[in-house]
Amino acid sequence: MGEVQEGEWLGLTPPDKKRWRPYHTVWAVLVTGWVGNYMVRVGIAPVLVPLIQEFQLSYTQAGLLATAFFYAYTFMQLPAGHLGDRLGRKVMLLFSTTCTATMSLLTAVAASFPALFVFRFFTGVGQGTYFVNDRPVIAAYTPKDQMGFGQGVSFIGLGIGMCLGVLLSGLIAERWGWRAVFFSFMLLPLLAATGIALLIREPPRTREAPGVRRPWGVIFRSRDLWLLNVGGIAAVYALWVVGTWAPAMFKEVGVGELSRASLYSSLLGLAAVPGLIVTGWLSDWLVARGKGRKGLIGLELLAIAGSMFLMGYAVEARANVGVLAGLVFVSGLFIWGIWAPMYALLPEMVPKEILGTTYGFTNSVHFLGSLLAPWLTGAIKDATGSFAWGGYAAGLIGVAGGLLILGMRPPFRWGRDVPVLTSS
Repeated sequence: MGEVQEGEWLGLTPPDKKRWRPYHTVWAVLVTGWVGNYMVRVGIAPVLVPLIQEFQLSYTQAGLLATAFFYAYTFMQLPAGHLGDRLGRKVMLLFSTTCTATMSLLTAVAASFPALFVFRFFTGVGQGTYFVNDRPVIAAYTPKDQMGFGQGVSFIGLGIGMCLGVLLSGLIAERWGWRAVFFSFMLLPLLAATGIALLIREPPRTREAPGVRRPWGVIFRSRDLWLLNVGGIAAVYALWVVGTWAPAMFKEVGVGELSRASLYSSLLGLAAVPGLIVTGWLSDWLVARGKGRKGLIGLELLAIAGSMFLMGYAVEARANVGVLAGLVFVSGLFIWGIWAPMYALLPEMVPKEILGTTYGFTNSVHFLGSLLAPWLTGAIKDATGSFAWGGYAAGLIGVAGGLLILGMRPPFRWGRDVPVLTSS
């Protein structure tokens, strides 16, 4: 694929949309990277019960192990975005995928709980450089009138990776043991690294006039961006309540086999495909009619809250397994769907030359939810004997997040969103 020219993504005539375009190749390669990364990321969830047994852990300790990834992932976002703005996106994407493959291999041979914790931590270091550099690449290649759709389609790799990772992890672990999971999961990140190396060119950078400084400060001074960031914590919190503990929740309601619990839990990832595509298209449709993306994001969060309340009640009532599986899927539609309008909104709010740093700042704040969700939900399980109150807590946090985002300007009405540069 040839060098991308400045302005290539600014618009296409209708017939071009029916042809395979260079940005479709970019979407496909980066989706592959997300699938591989997420398989390694979530592969630990179905094997937490075997790990608890092998290393004699409490649920709180198992939650801390699941959180080890997120300590590094969260705090890598801002520096990785800044490095991508300075050094280039491609080198950071290559580092991410190769580091993920290496850490998957090391996880497979870990002999102790501390070693597992360290290797999962460095898995987070590697994957923490991916999002903040792949989103600006998508924004650069994708036509503006397809930005929500493009951000959604190119993000479905997370859901596919979660679906495959949870499903295959349970099946592989039940047959060959949990170590075989991470031996096998290292292969797809290596494939993605090859695709990035061969098929993706660095997008053009904005040339700065001598003596002109980049407007970094606007992303830290904007009231609306802070509301978007803090409100989004709730969506990530809900994602990792379900993404970490769903297999154990199914065991609590009576599912005995690890493979079957993993199959039901994988519905969370499967929901990403319709959730992201439909919501991304809907956000573009709203913008074309003079509306903003903020209202849709806020409503998605309130829907997440409702589904988490229902999930908590289903666990408490020992509901039919089909009911809980349906709630996992429905919650996933909203948990994943929120990110298409969220990530399409950011390029509309800040200059392109600081977009990577903005994505990094936003994701680092959002993923504070991932630092809380696994261990706090595990602690609630230890304290109450059930995962029900873990669902209720996620619902309360979701309501608060939705109200914060709906407070972005124009507050509590569906108008066009206010750019960061005019709101500092």
